[in-house]
Amino acid sequence: MVLNRERKYYLADTSIYFAFNTDNRINYGPVLENILHNYLLSKDYHLSVSKIGKLECDFIARKGIDNYYYIQVSKNIEDDKTSTREYRPFYEIKDMYPRYLFLLDFIFKKNVDGINNVNIVDFMYNNEELK
Repeated sequence: MVLNRERKYYLADTSIYFAFNTDNRINYGPVLENILHNYLLSKDYHLSVSKIGKLECDFIARKGIDNYYYIQVSKNIEDDKTSTREYRPFYEIKDMYPRYLFLLDFIFKKNVDGINNVNIVDFMYNNEELK
């Protein structure tokens, strides 16, 4: 497995995103990703954005020496196309570090094939950390 670095930019203030957004619709994916990025930074995680083959992994979070976490962020996974896109990178990872899919939806299945499905609002509201 080769991880290539991907270039993404996260804003300290998401209102900058809205100021430059010429469309009235909100694209929740990047906004939620930005919010989680800032939250995890505030918890002293080191974050990187990478690709696993041709698939993007939203974040690889690192805390301490041996604590790594793979993270995907999505508003929801209601349709099969979105669900497949969000889960696919996790299946390409060969090591056993924890995997998290953060969603805005109410979570019916907390764990799918070892992937932790987490409500992003509850996670931040409860001041949680990755385990």
